[in-house]
Amino acid sequence: MSQAPSSPMEPAVDSTAGQDPEGACILFVDDDADIRQATALLLRRRGFAVVGAADPGEALSVLAATAVSVVLLDLNYTRGATTGAEGLECLRALLAHDPGLPVVVVTGHSGVAIAVAAMRAGAADFVMKPWKNDRLVATIEDALATHRRRLAARQPVGAGGPADGAAAPADDGMMIAGCAQTRDVLERADRVAPTQAGVLLTGPAGVGKTALARRIHRLSAQRAGRLLVLDPRLGEDTVAVRLAGADARDTLLVEEIGDWSPALQDRLLARVQAGGGARLLATAREGGAALRASVMPDLLCRLDVVTIALPPLAARGEEIAVLARHFLRLFALRHGVADRTLSPEAEEALAARPWPDNVRALRQAMERATVMARDAVLGVADVAGPGPDAEGTEAGTPDAAPTLARSEKAMIEAALRRHGFNVSHAARELGLTRPALYRRMARHGL
Repeated sequence: MSQAPSSPMEPAVDSTAGQDPEGACILFVDDDADIRQATALLLRRRGFAVVGAADPGEALSVLAATAVSVVLLDLNYTRGATTGAEGLECLRALLAHDPGLPVVVVTGHSGVAIAVAAMRAGAADFVMKPWKNDRLVATIEDALATHRRRLAARQPVGAGGPADGAAAPADDGMMIAGCAQTRDVLERADRVAPTQAGVLLTGPAGVGKTALARRIHRLSAQRAGRLLVLDPRLGEDTVAVRLAGADARDTLLVEEIGDWSPALQDRLLARVQAGGGARLLATAREGGAALRASVMPDLLCRLDVVTIALPPLAARGEEIAVLARHFLRLFALRHGVADRTLSPEAEEALAARPWPDNVRALRQAMERATVMARDAVLGVADVAGPGPDAEGTEAGTPDAAPTLARSEKAMIEAALRRHGFNVSHAARELGLTRPALYRRMARHGL
């Protein structure tokens, strides 16, 4: 839990020698609303923009929606906690999303030992509670100045990247671990990220394969280079141009390799065999025998040094609600509307849905609910599927059940047709087990 600074409301100095915040935005994460408010007042008087978060989950949502320059991170959130474990886990998540983000940790009960552990984990600096306001501001300014120097050294003038330490654009590709399966996926990805090994990310569409590939790139030794997305949907000529322009500093992200034509696979293999040192990351909806049947063995050998399978959303249990709350916070910030929360009934309804389009469908549903709901607490009708349907009935009305049933039937029929009525392949795409798909087929008379 938080301790108040000794004098959070002491008069702020009008100017500080050498100070030049340049509109930098500070994210302050602390469970004590009074401390957040007092510190925000201090920092705003020193020229900083300030956003607050009450816990690590909210901090990740704010970071996804806001261009942040420095994070001020308290280390304990559960009443009576003194180990700093919650803050250290949040620190790791923040740096995985943006490895260059300066994080200043706040220690009170945790003491110097946990501050040292935070520094080893990547924190830029620390302050002790109760703090002196001048010391706090100086620490934040030092962290920001160091960050700007690092960016300037890495980014040549006129290269078109962030200038003078400006905050990176907000990015909602945040990887949220709300269940054991996802925590295991992120642990494996973080372990392989610093190496040069090829990584194959498998799972149905919409589970977050591309977002995970970007996380691996951000944590790699080649993060200063480009992440070149090679997607045949952009056109084979585009892929060829990007391949030809890649060098040893870059990472190649091969999207849905199972869909690549033999000619394009030949071109990629030739580029890889020619050398150049670019790292390979790849995604595929299916792995195993299905992928071996569609990808050249020599190429697959280069791509599939380490395989990480992302589970479908429906298999992630409690993570559905965790992600839903994250998206609600994200879109409330992005669209400037009141915060939304989920009723217990809405959480149950979300957990019961099959989510054939996985995380991206949940994201869309929460954005729709954020902007369209009349009340702050969302009910079942608010989180139902989109409408209106072909007959003009909107989902979420008393007549919504037939609409949802027809939507499910149409999705199952489409998946079966795409896979030549191979139930195993269709079930995998839909994120269902074979028995579950058979039950739904029987329900819809398929």
